[in-house]
Amino acid sequence: MASSKWKTFNELRETTNVRPFIFWGASNWIERTLEELKAKPLYIVDKSSLNQGIEYNEYLVKAPSEIDLASKPFVVISTVNYLSVIDDLAKLGYVMGEDYCCTPLLNKRKAKDDLLNHKQTVLVSSSQHSADKSSGGGLYKISLNPYSVEKVYIGKGRGITFSKDRYYLIDMLRGVVVLDNQFNELEVIELQKNCEPHGICIDEIRNWLFIGQPGRDSVSVYDINTKKMIKEYFVSSKWSYNKRDNHHVNDPYVHGDSLFISMFSFSGNWLNEVYDGGVLEIDLVKEEIVGPVITDKWMPHSITRVDGKLTLLDSMAGKLWHGSYGMLGKFSGFVRGLDHDGKYYYIATTEHRYPEKLNGISTNISLDTGFYVFDSETKMSKFYSMDNIESIHSILVIKQ
Repeated sequence: MASSKWKTFNELRETTNVRPFIFWGASNWIERTLEELKAKPLYIVDKSSLNQGIEYNEYLVKAPSEIDLASKPFVVISTVNYLSVIDDLAKLGYVMGEDYCCTPLLNKRKAKDDLLNHKQTVLVSSSQHSADKSSGGGLYKISLNPYSVEKVYIGKGRGITFSKDRYYLIDMLRGVVVLDNQFNELEVIELQKNCEPHGICIDEIRNWLFIGQPGRDSVSVYDINTKKMIKEYFVSSKWSYNKRDNHHVNDPYVHGDSLFISMFSFSGNWLNEVYDGGVLEIDLVKEEIVGPVITDKWMPHSITRVDGKLTLLDSMAGKLWHGSYGMLGKFSGFVRGLDHDGKYYYIATTEHRYPEKLNGISTNISLDTGFYVFDSETKMSKFYSMDNIESIHSILVIKQ
């Protein structure tokens, strides 16, 4: 904890029992902090001239310029404006963790601090038809803190996944584009005609590539080594006789011997405005449909698995679901594109595709495109806007 501005009360007691200390910030945080400490402060400092010269909680309030830098008392920050105090302390030669910390009562603010300063790099794909070198459809590399955006591929991008130093990106006009770590194009895997490829995932045990195909009501399977299709799993028999998108298959996800598939309608009636959607399971060993495992979702997308639970986005409702009943968060906009880096969720949102369907249901229909970094424990999120695109299909955290 020596390098942190955050300490527990036990750690702060160890410091203040042996080192003279002061508070910075005349506020009720002082009284509540002193209830947990055995030692007493020398005095309080506060930048407000209205507070200087008075006694607060029986301790004299001084100006920061009156701090005795020769003895260098330990500083306990007792104001929510701790970031500006940290800047002032740095100018006085104070070292974070060694010479000061925030009162532990503010430690819950650490989650906010961590979220706002989180460093990560993600990929975002867009299926927007129009495209150029800096906007529209393709693949974008985005760095957080500092924020920067670089377009690394131009095309009609959908699903994106990574395996063994290779990125696999669905370009709806070309097939699966294979890119190296520097996003140089290596090859293109041709897909079936009129399959309308959407989602993609890789089974690294079998070396299989799975493609969600709403145009064929199926998920096709390709051998990564040969780049040839070896199987096709249909979600019903409807396509065999009407040759149209009945169920709107979206994103596949493989775990063990199970293939999970998100779709708009189990009954195959989404074109009739029936959205009885969710997640279907197919047994890869028996090669047969097990049945729905998650139901009652409105245009679901983006299946993954976090902490042992299937996790997905209920896109029209703007909800993040963790297992059958665990709704972790609700967001404005049409949410599509999901990943998790072990700490935060990354949830993409698209300029709403179906605002008319929410008329009279939602009180805020967002037209923003971008993504949220979401802390499911504190329910705090940070939104990163992408004004150069109108739609996002997938988001992928780049593994460091």
